[in-house]
Amino acid sequence: MELSCPVSAERVNENVVRLIAFMVALTAISCILLLNYWAILFLTVDFGLRAFTSGKFSLLKIMASYFAYALRWKPKMTDLAPKKFAATMGFVFCLLITATFIFNFFTAALILTSIMVVFALLESLFGICVGCYVYTFVKLISNRKV
Repeated sequence: MELSCPVSAERVNENVVRLIAFMVALTAISCILLLNYWAILFLTVDFGLRAFTSGKFSLLKIMASYFAYALRWKPKMTDLAPKKFAATMGFVFCLLITATFIFNFFTAALILTSIMVVFALLESLFGICVGCYVYTFVKLISNRKV
């Protein structure tokens, strides 16, 4: 099986994306440790801004861009489409976490939040985009003839 990702002509700084993923992980970890899921609502909005708009109003993107600039990291450009797909997955994940928390399924909320932390850390620390694996799996299933 060959890994497949969505493709576009638009580019984004991978250093900024990885910083955003690290901030997502830290925010989600704080939700787990403090059992305060208000931050998940913040992440839902932020993922939505990055998934469905240009992301110029995303607080995490603004902060990550500033940190990358302040640290004088040379931009490393990469395709935007997989990152948008991953942001859409993050948005859906945050909606699921919010729903499980609202309906008092705390264990499910904790598990989903922990999974999101793992995915965000894989992206931020190792550059592994779980979204590409999900995209590949969805394409395989949608192309399968029954």
